[in-house]
Amino acid sequence: MKNIVFDFFDGKATAIQRKYIEAWLAEEANQETYYQYLDEWESQRPQFALDADKALDSYQQILQDTHPPAFPQRILKPDPTAWTQHWLKWSIAASLLLVSLLGAFLFRSELLNKSYQTAYGQTATFQLSDGTRVMLNANSRLTVPRFGFGSDTRRVLLEGEGEFKVTHTITNQRFIVQTPANLRVEVLGTEFVVYARKRGERVFLNKGKVKLQLPQGQQLYMKPGNVVTVANSGRYQLTQSSPARHYLAWKDHWFYFDNTTLAEIARQIQERFGVDVVIADPELAQRRIAGNFKAEKADDLLQILSELLNLDVVRTRRHIELRTLN
Repeated sequence: MKNIVFDFFDGKATAIQRKYIEAWLAEEANQETYYQYLDEWESQRPQFALDADKALDSYQQILQDTHPPAFPQRILKPDPTAWTQHWLKWSIAASLLLVSLLGAFLFRSELLNKSYQTAYGQTATFQLSDGTRVMLNANSRLTVPRFGFGSDTRRVLLEGEGEFKVTHTITNQRFIVQTPANLRVEVLGTEFVVYARKRGERVFLNKGKVKLQLPQGQQLYMKPGNVVTVANSGRYQLTQSSPARHYLAWKDHWFYFDNTTLAEIARQIQERFGVDVVIADPELAQRRIAGNFKAEKADDLLQILSELLNLDVVRTRRHIELRTLN
């Protein structure tokens, strides 16, 4: 079977072999084996072939050339005024060039990629060209290539949080979710949630199988119910079985708290609604809450917290402060 799959990757498979592979992949148990074959095939065929002998010869020729060409020397008298004028001209030119390059880069990125984005307090569902459905949590962005998406590998970039329901293609194309911290989630057809924000990243697998490529090079295969949490330091933790509602509650504007500290709740409010919540009292910040609460606006959740913990909500121009009522 490996030889047939390798012929398929090399573009040498016959029509009968392709039909055979399609039937073989219809069984879910064979999809993980397909991934292993793909990894082995890619490792045996690097995209860049280095000619080490040629590079070494070129380097030795440079070392042997001990007589660099001599150039006539000219003695120039310093002119402070001229130097200042030249420096000013070069500074202006360099600044204009930098602005032009930055504008060209941003324009090129906008031209080559399409972005799906949600504002604070908003969730939205998008369908990609391959049929995959993505639901983004608040304050999230999904970047998808405008050209070539689905022709080889389906690759997207997620900043924020989103649930993916990946469509399986006839040619068994991989679907890859990349995060800013280089966490990579590879799937064939499955349902999972990816969290990628400043304070860390997380993947929850609801259905199917995925392979994680962690920032430090480790690989993990996940099963339904698994949760992998990756800290900014690169350390990760695998939880074998977790309830789905904890990671899917945001889809219906619910907050699921399971012995959650008030400090953690404040961070979730900032991520979801863009509201800075300050808790000056360390003891108050460590008070814990359990329960499910629906809140479509920051004020909804703040009112619940105020009544539940007997808090005073103080608003300033820059943030909201939580205090214990006297």
